[in-house]
Amino acid sequence: MKQAPEKSVRVLIVDDERPARENLADLLKRHPGVEIAGEARNAAEAREKISRERPDLLFLDIQMPGGSGFELLERLEDPPPVVFVTAHDQFAIRAFRVNALDYLLKPVDPARLGEALRRAGNRSWGSAGPEHALSPGDRVFLNTGKQSLFLPVMEIAAIASEGNYTHVIDVRGKRYMVRSPLRIWEKRLPGDLFVTLDRSLMINSRHVRSWTARLRKAEVRLAGVPTPFALGRAAYRRFRERVAGAAGDPRR
Repeated sequence: MKQAPEKSVRVLIVDDERPARENLADLLKRHPGVEIAGEARNAAEAREKISRERPDLLFLDIQMPGGSGFELLERLEDPPPVVFVTAHDQFAIRAFRVNALDYLLKPVDPARLGEALRRAGNRSWGSAGPEHALSPGDRVFLNTGKQSLFLPVMEIAAIASEGNYTHVIDVRGKRYMVRSPLRIWEKRLPGDLFVTLDRSLMINSRHVRSWTARLRKAEVRLAGVPTPFALGRAAYRRFRERVAGAAGDPRR
C-alpha cells in the first residue's frame, strides 16, 4: 500500500535585496518538500502575499525600506512561524524575545538552513484552514496593539471573551487583550487540551487546580490565575463531562 505523499512546507521569502532572495530560494529548492509560495521586497508586499498565499513559514529580513521585519510582525493578526535572515547579529536577542524559530546570518550557511527547516518541520504543515493548526509545543503570536509577543500554547491557562476581543490569560495570571473572537481560538487550539465551557470562556484542562460547586454556584481555579472563574449550570455540566470526568472525579 502506497504511503500518502508528505505535504510540502510553503515558504515566503521577504527581503529587499534580489540577490539575497535568489540565493535563499536556490538553497531552499535543494530540500524536498519545500515549496516557495512567493517572494516580497518589503513589508507592504509581504502583508499582501501572506494574506493571499497563507505560507507555512516566513523567511524574513529585518532591515528593509518602509518597515522592519519586526514592524511587519506587529501588524499581522496571525503571522506564520518566522525564521529571521539578516546580515546583522545585533538583532538576535530581540528576535528570540519574539520567539522566532531561528535566526540565520547572511550569507546563509546551507547546514544552518537545514537545521532551521528541521526545527520548523516539527509542526503540522499544510492543514486546510486554521482548524487546530497549533499543537501543544507551538507558540502563538499575540498583538495587543501595545506589544507583540509569542506565547507558548501550553502557557495559556484560559481565554475569556469580550465581544470581538478576547483576554488570553497565561499561567502567571497575566492578561493579553487581542482582537480575535473565541470561535477563532476554538479552531486554532488543540481540542484535546482546551475546553470551551460557554460562549465566553475556554480553559486549558492541564491547568485546572481545583473546583467547587455549592447549590447553584460553581467555580474553577486554574494554575497561576489568582481569581477563580464562575461557571453557570451549563458550563459546569460541560466541565464535569470534559474535565472532571477525565480526571476521575465521581461527581458527574
